[in-house]
Amino acid sequence: MKFLKMLAKGILIGAGSIAPGVSGGAIAIIFGLYEKIINSINNFFKDIKNNALFLINIGIGVVIGIVLFSSIQLTLLKHYALPTMFTFAGLVIGTIPRLLKTANKKGFNYYLLIPFFLALGIGLFFCWIDNTSISDNIQETELIFNFRNIIYLFLIGIVLSGSLVIPGISGTVLLFLIGVYGLVMNAIASIKDIFLLPFASKDMILAFLDKMYILIPLGLGLVVGTLLFSRLMEYLINKHYSITYYAIVGFVIGSLPELIPIFNQAISINRTLILSIILLLVASYVSFYLNKFAKD
Repeated sequence: MKFLKMLAKGILIGAGSIAPGVSGGAIAIIFGLYEKIINSINNFFKDIKNNALFLINIGIGVVIGIVLFSSIQLTLLKHYALPTMFTFAGLVIGTIPRLLKTANKKGFNYYLLIPFFLALGIGLFFCWIDNTSISDNIQETELIFNFRNIIYLFLIGIVLSGSLVIPGISGTVLLFLIGVYGLVMNAIASIKDIFLLPFASKDMILAFLDKMYILIPLGLGLVVGTLLFSRLMEYLINKHYSITYYAIVGFVIGSLPELIPIFNQAISINRTLILSIILLLVASYVSFYLNKFAKD
């Protein structure tokens, strides 16, 4: 029963790591598992058996959550792009009060506005330089298999690991900002095809192997990034708690224009837009309500 409970939490953490506004780190905080995960990674060799069992249990759930939710997310963006993006934006907005409360846990000082505005500016800058539309960003792009692209995918994996470790940082927002959402999400969604390989044709097997060229360096980057970010976050939270969280809040707010298409493309006022705005408000409330249960 304990295994299934941890597996279910891992699935939600995995889904949260690629859902805007509901980052894996934030979900782990809500479940009271964040510090335990960080400590298990950073102190793995002090208690190999228990740490390994805990991390494997959570890890299996995280992988399942990422693979399953990536397919759902891609389908929603392909067929209901505007409502989906507005819903994502609402999920982000709903987390901001919780993040601010966490950032102010050790008190407020005006100097904290410096890291906030620096991170805010970085987020807005990336949104400003990204001119791709939603339809362009979710397309499955081809990538030539060479050393340069292997390093490129490895670095993307490191960046994506931030959404698993850093509370408030969304994997989907990061992928949108650097313009590789379609490439990465389509590759991750294809993992489920492994169960069809015994019945697959030669062309299907070759197509799956093409995805492996993307997933292997991406996965290695994800592992390395998780190890690095867990160390970094442990240090920053222990030594610069408030500064760290104010920077996170700034980046989250600065990333919002990337999720609301009206900031970078013309949108007609119609029923779809009205529905999208309603979904944004509902998602904001739901996200805000769920974040109230996060443990300090």
